[in-house]
Amino acid sequence: MPLFTNYNKQKADKAIKTMVYGRLVSSKFFKRNFFATGMVVLFSIGFIAVRFDCVTSMETIRSLKNQINVMRTYKQSERSRYMTLTRESSMQHMVDSLHLGLAVPERSPRTISYDND
Repeated sequence: MPLFTNYNKQKADKAIKTMVYGRLVSSKFFKRNFFATGMVVLFSIGFIAVRFDCVTSMETIRSLKNQINVMRTYKQSERSRYMTLTRESSMQHMVDSLHLGLAVPERSPRTISYDND
């Protein structure tokens, strides 16, 4: 059994023609229901505006949360660096106060690899 019979095809063609030529909803309908139609249009525009504002705010919140995470990581890195420098300076101060003659080398120690060849 075919899905579109001749009658159904003619009916679909007629519906498409009425939509294309604007005869599906007449101007009398809009005159009779001017207030309701206007309210539907206003509510639709209001909904779109609120939704846009909500989506924009959500993007701003997401961006700020990302910035907070970056700054927390930077803060932790700086704190770690500061604690390392403080620890080194306090150790150097203690060594200097005990007159041990030790110093922190400027470069890290070199490793010498030993090959059995």
